[in-house]
Amino acid sequence: MIKSIRIYNYALIDEVEIDMQPGFSVITGETGAGKSILLGAIGLTIGNRADTAMIMDKERKCVAEITHDISGHHLEKWFEANGLDYATETVARREIHADGRSRAFINDTPVNNKTLKELGELLVDIHSQHQSLLLGQPGYQVEVLDRFRGNRALLEEYRERHEHYRRLARELEDCKQKIEEEAREEEFTRFQFNRLDAARPRPGEQRELEEELSILSHAETIKATLGGLVDVLTGDERPVVQALRHAVNRLETIAGVMGEAREYGERLQSVIIELQDIADEASRRAEEVEYSPERVRAARERLDELYDLIHKYKVGDADELIRVKDNLAERLREIDSSEHRLEELSTRLRQAGQEREEVAARLHQERVAGAAPLEEETRALLVDLGMRHARFSVVVNPAREFTDTGKDEVTFLFSANKNHAPGELSRVASGGEISRLMLSMKYILSRAKLLPAIIFDEIDTGVSGEIAHRVATMLRRMSARVQVICISHLPQVAATADIHFKVYKEDGQRTLSRVKRLSSEERVVEIAGMISGSSISDAAFENARQLLENRE
Repeated sequence: MIKSIRIYNYALIDEVEIDMQPGFSVITGETGAGKSILLGAIGLTIGNRADTAMIMDKERKCVAEITHDISGHHLEKWFEANGLDYATETVARREIHADGRSRAFINDTPVNNKTLKELGELLVDIHSQHQSLLLGQPGYQVEVLDRFRGNRALLEEYRERHEHYRRLARELEDCKQKIEEEAREEEFTRFQFNRLDAARPRPGEQRELEEELSILSHAETIKATLGGLVDVLTGDERPVVQALRHAVNRLETIAGVMGEAREYGERLQSVIIELQDIADEASRRAEEVEYSPERVRAARERLDELYDLIHKYKVGDADELIRVKDNLAERLREIDSSEHRLEELSTRLRQAGQEREEVAARLHQERVAGAAPLEEETRALLVDLGMRHARFSVVVNPAREFTDTGKDEVTFLFSANKNHAPGELSRVASGGEISRLMLSMKYILSRAKLLPAIIFDEIDTGVSGEIAHRVATMLRRMSARVQVICISHLPQVAATADIHFKVYKEDGQRTLSRVKRLSSEERVVEIAGMISGSSISDAAFENARQLLENRE
């Protein structure tokens, strides 16, 4: 339920704070006093469109805020799914700036307007004349029947099946298109792969060949250089290794008298071993290097082949050719498996279609079963609201296509006059008739307690006298199940409410709208004024007191 409403800097409202109560609250006031302004500000907190023209003082932001008591409405999972902290007292706030910026908050946490709207749809039902027009639309008629029958869980199951089917259908269509594209590309892809597969490039092969060709091209120079190194180290008339060994022997003769001499000898011995290894490796490598015209030609031919492939495939080196080949192989595997994937998706789609069909059939059965009870209850309420000859029918027919709500076409047929066949609601019902029909629907649906609060904006338009009493009685009974807030011009409705608020204008430097909760005596004056106008007679006062005393 709504615990409080706070509005700042909106249209004619500079600052208003209203503490609400459970049960039935009525809001009255003269035409133009600001009742619709109040409703518009409340609409901001449930995600309705913001209009910067409604900001009173352009130098300040406009704020609309509602505190809700949501205990017992099982919204913990919704808060968790949206990353919000759950609190039994939840504050929805909207801030509008003159430059068009709009910010939304839930419990002081910034949210987007979509999230604010989702929460609003779970907490408040604002009924306006615009919503009455929805009653003539097929989509809303399906929603009314489902809410009456309690089809929420079944409808959610159907929507899951429907979305699953549509997702698989999109995947299947994508797979078909992919197969068509692959069929056009397969020949070229296979040609590219076969060419690389025949070439069989190895990791590091290009570098190895380039190094080998460089060595073979300079074989004589390499042999001569390495041979000279070997001679200097071990084979010359005065080889370096032999000279160092002689030096080591000399150092041993003075090792007894000079400690460093032994250390020098050990270090030179390490150098001798390293130089001997170098000489041995150089000698072996010099023997291995042998110029071969055949090997040079083979290496150049292989490199030319690799260079040609590198150029054709626009890569940096032969190692990247291997990656290209692997990618082409994977592409070919995908092409080869596409038909299997297509068959698999087709099977899954058929299965999903059967599951959707089964849930849609159950949903159809529930709607058919709910049609007659809804007709009966609605007809009884319409009679109670003064429409003695009203006829109301709910027609459920199978639809040609599946939609988000199933495979049904639900149509409300209505006639207010005797011996007139019911016709489509949007074609035959007047505004006042639709208002009474909508009130009947809201009354019936309020038993489901799907929403904590419902706000009516002049639902009593076009009624008076005894019918007004009946409307008031219906609103009061409804308030035993959900919080009811009603903007009304009818004294009968005002007198029936538990709490009475009055919207009025206050003239000063600028005209402002104010809201006050009326005391018992103030209610008598207000209702008497609603009965007789600005000149209140004693009879009007007496009538007002009787209305207040006789409310249920």
